[in-house]
Formats: sequence, structure tokens, C-alpha cells
Amino acid sequence: MNTLALFLIEVLICIGISFSVLYLLKPLLRQILIDTCGNQTRAEFWVMFTQLMLFIAPLLIVIFFAPTQEVTTIHVTEVIQATLFRSLLGVFLALTMIGQVIWKSIDTSTEPLTSGLEQHQDLSKQDE
Repeated sequence: MNTLALFLIEVLICIGISFSVLYLLKPLLRQILIDTCGNQTRAEFWVMFTQLMLFIAPLLIVIFFAPTQEVTTIHVTEVIQATLFRSLLGVFLALTMIGQVIWKSIDTSTEPLTSGLEQHQDLSKQDE
């Protein structure tokens, strides 16, 4: 297999993993950031920043550690396995850092919100 083709496969695997994670996280992340940031514009900036980081971090790791051996000594299965590991490691590191920042910014001084059922039960107790 051609070294360039193998490199492109590595990049596509990495981008695919990043896209999958973003697809799952984006709606929830947007809601959390709107609550945390206070308005839509600030939240959209941080959503875009997070998206870029979740693409760039794994891609940097994959590209930095891409094999540069002769074409005859490359084993495709091992390269794909290593690419999956590096991509997931990059996503994990990016999510860890982003999660830590978001966790620290969430205001925990307020009491947790009660569910609608608990509020209904409290109101019915007051009526008695």
C-alpha cells in the first residue's frame, strides 16, 4: 500500500472519530454553555472552540506519530490499530481538558433543581 494512501486513511479515521464524538456532544454542550455563559453568542463561540479542539488534538497526535517507514515494512492492520488508539487518546485528552474547564465554571452554590414530580408533591402537601 502506498504511504500517502495509508496516511490519508489515518487522517480519515481520526476525523471520523472526532466527528462522531461531536455529533453526540454538540446539542448537550450547547445547552450547558448557554446556561454557563449567560447568552447565545458567548456559548456559540465556546461550542466552536470545542469543536476545533476535538478535531485538532487527535489529528495532531495522529500526524505526529504517523509511521514514516519504508512501504515494504508497513503492516496496515497495525497502523490502523495504532491510529485508532492515537485518535481516541487525542479525543480523550481534549474532552478531559474541556470537561475540567466546564466543570469548574458551573455554579454549584445553588441548590439542585427538583423535578416536576417532587414540586407537585410539595404543593399537594401544602394544600392539605
